[in-house]
Amino acid sequence: MLKKFFSLVTFAVLLASPLQAAIARTYPDALAKTGKHPIVIFIYGANYDKVSERTYEVFVKKNKIMPYLRQATFLEMPLYQMPSDREKKDMEKRMGNKRLPGGIRSYPCLAVVDSAGNLRGIVQKPEEMKDPETALAALKVLLDNFYAQEKILDRARKAKGEKRADLLLAASDIDIRMPGGLINEEDKKNLDGGSGMGSRVSFDPLSVVEKLQTMTFAEANAHIRQMMATGGYSKLQRQMIMAAYAGHLRRGGEENKPASKEWLRALYTEMRNIDPNSTYGAYAEGALVIWVEGGKLTDTPIPTEINRIDNRTDDGNSSGSSSTISASDDDTPTTDADADAEQSDSDFEGDDF
Repeated sequence: MLKKFFSLVTFAVLLASPLQAAIARTYPDALAKTGKHPIVIFIYGANYDKVSERTYEVFVKKNKIMPYLRQATFLEMPLYQMPSDREKKDMEKRMGNKRLPGGIRSYPCLAVVDSAGNLRGIVQKPEEMKDPETALAALKVLLDNFYAQEKILDRARKAKGEKRADLLLAASDIDIRMPGGLINEEDKKNLDGGSGMGSRVSFDPLSVVEKLQTMTFAEANAHIRQMMATGGYSKLQRQMIMAAYAGHLRRGGEENKPASKEWLRALYTEMRNIDPNSTYGAYAEGALVIWVEGGKLTDTPIPTEINRIDNRTDDGNSSGSSSTISASDDDTPTTDADADAEQSDSDFEGDDF
């Protein structure tokens, strides 16, 4: 009887205890152990970046990130500005024979990656990362969306025909990236059905950016309007299309001359109004301040830019012998004077993703 009592007490304690996140020491280890759960990678500038130091203090030293991770695997990824031999070895060990997926643009950031190496979501915008509590709230939303999408995708993997297509479409409507390699030829037929809805599931925002690069403004406008009219895209995807178009207008296209502020104002306003409450709706609101009104969102240092890494293999993982993550040429230690400096256009160069 006593033994049974203690067994019941032990079981009750286990039920009352929240499932803990796993801790990985290396990226290959994280990919191997995470299973159906995501990996959350905290990428930060070690020992020189003020925003990174602040977030590291809260996330790691004060351990405030753990309750937000649910059952995800957590991995720290420090970046060193001028690494010593010991720090180079540390990076080599952490990365192993892998590279992080493309789309990680700046640090500090919180990247959500699945076990196949797909980047599913990321918290990296300056207005989020400048405040650890804001960053953690954004991470919670990403993880909630990850599990919601995976629940639907699990059903889709077991379904066939139109039922599978409907589930894939429902999964694509959730505000987080879909994993690659899901859509086969039969799926495309079932999704299209004359409506173009297959484009929603196979949507790749970077392909839109690449398509626009050689176009004049008039050609780009015609292309974007055609996509918006016939693609069957979700609200979020339509905003991403608009973001790609806005980036093209800012960079100048073939004419190498940025579009007028009036053109950008109309575009960012349209982008915001599609869904003001989404991530890209909030971004469009900030872009109106930065690119049209000539203001700035914050006086705190913005996260440091990382060069894009796009050496991806067919299985979704990035590969390569290099074990370091290169930062941009202007990646210098932040001084008090730098913190008060005006943000320049170079801080926001590149597309809007």
